Amino acid sequence: MEKQNQLRKIAFFPPFIVLAAFVLLSIVSHEHFLGLINSFNNWIIKNAGWLASILALAIVAVSLWAAFSGFGKVRIGGEKAKPELSTFSWFTITLCTTMAAGILFWGPGEPIAHFYYPPTEIYGIEGGTPEALKFSMETMFLHWTIIPYAMYTLPAVVFAFMYYNAKKPFSIASEVSPLLGDRVYKPFWMQVIDAVTLFSISCGMAGSVAQAFMNISGGIAKLTGLPSDKRLWLVVGIVLASTVIASAVSGLQKGVKLLSNVNVVGFAIFLIFMLIASNASFLFNLSTEAFGGFLGTFLQRILITGESAGSQWPQWWTTFYWFSWMAWAPTSGAFMGRIAKGRTVKQVIGMYMAVCAAASAFWMIIVSGSALWTSHSGAADLKAAYDAGVENVPYEMLSTQPGGKIVVPLFVILIFLSTVTACDSNAVVMGGISTSGIAPESPEAPKWLKIVWTVIAMGVGYIMIAAVGVDGVKIIANFGGMFAALIMIAATGSLIVLIRKHRKYDKT
Repeated sequence: MEKQNQLRKIAFFPPFIVLAAFVLLSIVSHEHFLGLINSFNNWIIKNAGWLASILALAIVAVSLWAAFSGFGKVRIGGEKAKPELSTFSWFTITLCTTMAAGILFWGPGEPIAHFYYPPTEIYGIEGGTPEALKFSMETMFLHWTIIPYAMYTLPAVVFAFMYYNAKKPFSIASEVSPLLGDRVYKPFWMQVIDAVTLFSISCGMAGSVAQAFMNISGGIAKLTGLPSDKRLWLVVGIVLASTVIASAVSGLQKGVKLLSNVNVVGFAIFLIFMLIASNASFLFNLSTEAFGGFLGTFLQRILITGESAGSQWPQWWTTFYWFSWMAWAPTSGAFMGRIAKGRTVKQVIGMYMAVCAAASAFWMIIVSGSALWTSHSGAADLKAAYDAGVENVPYEMLSTQPGGKIVVPLFVILIFLSTVTACDSNAVVMGGISTSGIAPESPEAPKWLKIVWTVIAMGVGYIMIAAVGVDGVKIIANFGGMFAALIMIAATGSLIVLIRKHRKYDKT
């Protein structure tokens, strides 16, 4: 057994050294840095895209199986366990620590990309046409609803059961142990698994904060006239990092819960404004039609790789998202599993894959639909805004709305709070799996570890966008997702084992 309250050196130092070397190389030799990351990224999307697609489908299928199996009736923590959070706080924390930061960045901008630059070589759809309009909304449903939440849910369920019911350690090893056996709890192997996870989530977190740097800077540029460039991104990054550190060291209940509740209220106000200011009839008619297309082409679209058409569109969009969600999934799963105590497995899956996914879909209907309406109706040239930088799209869209100047600051605040909340939860978990002694009765990691992981992830995120631009977000997510996919394969197998033999592990 590992000693209590000590740094887990094998878990901590390898990912920390790799990421620190990553930062150092970018400073010492910019050209070698770009050559290395581009070569590695091209290899990933060419050789591992098929794996990401098949794994995404398997995760959805196995998660649904778990919900409707006998395992779905099992209560996390035992039959007498009581929830530590209200249902509302559980929902708000889950929503704001998973995709909230991403939907604020990609929600307005991504549909414009698909509307004007669809993969004509695959589907024969020309940009700016009615077919492209429908294709754009279908793609938003594909990328932002049930599939990403399934990727978060599956490891969350396994972790929650093994941590609370099977009394296993606070380690990502608990997400794979039903399949791989108790050998994964040997100190060396447990730390190896956690080291892979720490690298993956650092990359995922870096991509997320990079989006926020650009998105917040775009809002500041709109409000003040300052250029949204590397200097402004750096200032925004320093402020964000300081806020995340202050929140993370205050603990889960004080930090994440408060921020999440405030954030969801802000989301609701923003959505009400957008619904009133936009064309509601267009939004709901288009989304209904697109949802039908999403369901009808689900298997085809989730498994697309672009190989037959010689297209890289799926690799730079769909494969990027699968890897991006996987990069976050093991760590987010541990966090989401930790706050699921007192709920049944079916309730956990329902909250994450149904309620939260539906909330994300509603956001896309209103926000992505409004972006498409604004551009399609000619109210604003969002194609030009996208071409100038995806972070410009939401502010150009809002500038056409009555009262838009008032809403822009709210949007910037939402991005800020969402990013802090997401990074906060991951700093808590990353600190936890970097040290020994984490248990239900002693859940907090040393504060300095939370600070270290926050700084390194934000540093990498800034370097990627400063060096590559928005594609840097995708490249760093691919790095993390490829390694996390190994854990997700084992976690999927582990959930299958629990569906069939959960009584064997339950000690409550």
